[in-house]
Amino acid sequence: MNMKIKTNVAYLIASLVLCLGLTACKTNSSIPQQITSLNINCPTQEVEISNETDALNGEQTWTAKCGGKTYFCNYFPESGSNCYEITE
Repeated sequence: MNMKIKTNVAYLIASLVLCLGLTACKTNSSIPQQITSLNINCPTQEVEISNETDALNGEQTWTAKCGGKTYFCNYFPESGSNCYEITE
């Protein structure tokens, strides 16, 4: 193969890898929805998020609703995430 063909093949492969990688990352749900879903075993598309806050120390908090229940959730980079059911 000559050098021009090798270069074109390399560009094609790199483009395909980039496109596939970007497609795999695309999602219609937010990070809090995904974290909540993992913590409370509720489908991501059914999780409703409200009252999101971001603190300077990196902590994120939010309220989540799913399956008729309400949860307080938080995420801290050093310790992970938790969701607690709010009983009214």
